[in-house]
Amino acid sequence: MCINPHHISLTTKSCNPIRRDAPNHYVSTIHIDILYGDDQENIGEAKAYEVRMDHIANDDEWSLFDIFDGHSSDLGNLYEELFADDELIPAVEVELCDYDNIVLIKSIILKPEYRGQGLGGILALAIAERFGDRDVVALKPWPMNPDGPDNPAGVWYLPRLTKTAQKTIAKKLGKSYMNSGFKPLFKGSSHLFLTHFRHPTATQFIEAWNEERRVRGHS
Repeated sequence: MCINPHHISLTTKSCNPIRRDAPNHYVSTIHIDILYGDDQENIGEAKAYEVRMDHIANDDEWSLFDIFDGHSSDLGNLYEELFADDELIPAVEVELCDYDNIVLIKSIILKPEYRGQGLGGILALAIAERFGDRDVVALKPWPMNPDGPDNPAGVWYLPRLTKTAQKTIAKKLGKSYMNSGFKPLFKGSSHLFLTHFRHPTATQFIEAWNEERRVRGHS
């Protein structure tokens, strides 16, 4: 199905409130519906974790490691890439100077008929723009598992992939995200990041995406 990204909208469905009585309560889980067209058809959903670094700094109650690792393995893995003993590692200090909060886009999933059009980068960029200008937004370009926690009761159809197929799709996802401005902060990083440094807006990226397809259609 051919899709016009201009007709996509995102709606925040729920956002867990920040509480301060345990390490994982400094992380807000945000659920996003991906809607399309005038009828607002639900064509997918996304999930993001927002680590409120401003609350952590102000409270000084828990270590960053406890907060990241205590929430989930996803945030624990992100912590290992960015911090050592709760300080930014030298490889990312310059890039992340004077940042605010840290956001991890945990998952983006679309109905099968809307996949394979390179929409991943557009959606990731649009999700990132829902947060602050100086927030660091990270994601891991890897296809979701049909039995994973982000697909309860198999609501969204996901094929079971071989390791070779997973790597092939991961490369395509990574290319889509990097085209939209995400990039690794250092060699060997398994995550891609969108920081406060220059990158296109979602609208600019959609215009370029449409122009590329228009040119292809006339070639």
